[in-house]
Amino acid sequence: MNKKNLILGYGQTGVSIAKYLHKQEIPFVVMETRKDLIDIKWLTDHGYEFSDVFDKDILDQISKVYVSPGIPTNNPVLMAAKVLNIEIETDIDIFLKLHSCTKILISGTNGKTTVTSMAYKLFTNYLGEKKVEALGNIGNPVLDSIDKEFEVALVEISSYQLELSSSISSDIAVLLNVTQDHLDRHSSFEEYKAIKNKVFNESKIVIKDDLSGLSTKKCLYFKEIFNEYINCFDDLHDEWPLHDIENIKATISMLLAYLVLKQEISFDDRSEWKYFIKNCLGILNSFQRLPHRYESLGLKDGITYINDSKATNVASTLKALDSVYDKYGEGRTILICGGDSKGQDFNELKAIQRNLLKKVYIFGIHKDLIASSIRNLTDVELVKDLEEAIKQIITYAVNGDVVILSPACSSVDMYKDYKERGEEFRRLIDSV
Repeated sequence: MNKKNLILGYGQTGVSIAKYLHKQEIPFVVMETRKDLIDIKWLTDHGYEFSDVFDKDILDQISKVYVSPGIPTNNPVLMAAKVLNIEIETDIDIFLKLHSCTKILISGTNGKTTVTSMAYKLFTNYLGEKKVEALGNIGNPVLDSIDKEFEVALVEISSYQLELSSSISSDIAVLLNVTQDHLDRHSSFEEYKAIKNKVFNESKIVIKDDLSGLSTKKCLYFKEIFNEYINCFDDLHDEWPLHDIENIKATISMLLAYLVLKQEISFDDRSEWKYFIKNCLGILNSFQRLPHRYESLGLKDGITYINDSKATNVASTLKALDSVYDKYGEGRTILICGGDSKGQDFNELKAIQRNLLKKVYIFGIHKDLIASSIRNLTDVELVKDLEEAIKQIITYAVNGDVVILSPACSSVDMYKDYKERGEEFRRLIDSV
């Protein structure tokens, strides 16, 4: 019997895998239970089988499973395939194995997309646009670019992708930070951290945020290596939040690592570093920060509004509040937060600096859980939704206050995604 391949999951990545296998003339079937699927007609038009149930009984006809990042490890078909020793592969595995470019993997709990986007601007300025691709979790499946010729791939890679991939290797691996997140999928923070550290497997140069877990490989610690040149970053504080200044340092470290890899610059000879840093800062100065990430919506009646809807975990919100404190001082910040907790421990919110917050409005499915962790810090108001929060804030806030939506939670209890949540916030502020 001629066996087929199985694509498990048919979101954006699954579609990309299907079109790659089709081009290679490799037969496959698809399994996916979600209803809001794209490109189903493409499958049927090309004669491929599709099942809307996860049926492990089909595995005796399957030679290899291609798994999408949205499929959890406890999926019954995936678990059965592992027991049967059927080969399991991701699109990331295929790309890393087959493409000849310099591969830079970028991971971390927060800041991945921002850093990947910044790095694309920096690398294209250095190498030219046709020689660099920004791929992966940023929204461009890697297999869509498998046949293109380019010199550098900046691959944003999530914990879901790292968890499922079997063979991670790279020229440069970047881990921006690891804080609690996705604990509704991963069994513990320790497991999540171990999955994130897979990004360092078989990498030639490692870029990290701190000195913990020293590696025998060449390591760049982006919070430390620029200490001698810290004054180069002083002018950024007027325009950039603190956490994006960290992202800028990580981005410059990536280009530095690339030049070290290509032996165009010596890591040990730092005589030209100051010029190098200032040149990079000049390029990044025109970078347009991405929507919903500490996005200033401007002043209205003397009140500053900031859309940080992408802050879907506690650590991201804490960083945003540190940036608010750095620029605006204490006692002027009104925080809007809440949503789906994803299994997080909200006690970490107790790390918010005393006297920073003026008031907190909390909405969403886990608002009571959040409130219990933050009541001792400031005045707390539980509201039905974002619209009610804005209505109350309009009558409460005064000239000089700062209103920031930084939810510390997923949006899935009330919205399609963080973008929809951020767009509603923008709409509500526009109508003020």
